[in-house]
Amino acid sequence: MFHSLDAAKASIEGLTKHGIVKDVLKSTSFKPAGVLSAEYPNHQAVAMGNTLPVSGTQEKPTVQFTPMEGYGPFSTSDLLTLVLTDPDAPSRTDKKWSEYCHYIESDIKMGKGGLLEGGKVLQPYVGPGPPKGTGPHRYVFLLYQQPSGVTCSSFTPIQDRPNWGYGSPATGVDKWASENKLKLVGANFFLAENK
Repeated sequence: MFHSLDAAKASIEGLTKHGIVKDVLKSTSFKPAGVLSAEYPNHQAVAMGNTLPVSGTQEKPTVQFTPMEGYGPFSTSDLLTLVLTDPDAPSRTDKKWSEYCHYIESDIKMGKGGLLEGGKVLQPYVGPGPPKGTGPHRYVFLLYQQPSGVTCSSFTPIQDRPNWGYGSPATGVDKWASENKLKLVGANFFLAENK
């Protein structure tokens, strides 16, 4: 149980320190229900704010979710939605394309060992492409639990990747998730920069 509390605390601290709670989650009430892990094909793991090379993040990673003790239960029938979003598009000071939607997959099930499988891709994976000289961008993976019995066929469609199609700067996944009554259960992120 203490390991679960430590992991949850470390997750919140990392997300807060890097401004993700304020800029992406837009709420301080998030309590992770598990550890969200992602690893790119070149064996580079996403680790709460580590820096990864842009070239190594162009293919979709393998993603796993490990529920924390006391935060379940998660069953094999639960449907999940995984997203990747960039709140720094085109830069941290210029939010005209923020947030930029890099990926959405819904109706995912948790397989053996917490591996996320199946699902329906709503927005195909597009790897990071931070403009040269715009500093490190935060690329944020978020895992949501869908309402019981609800599939992605009823979700608000995403009209465009910049601003998640809402047309207003600094708008994105939080608004879309709220509209679709998705519950955030896990988060992780990495930094990437084009110097």
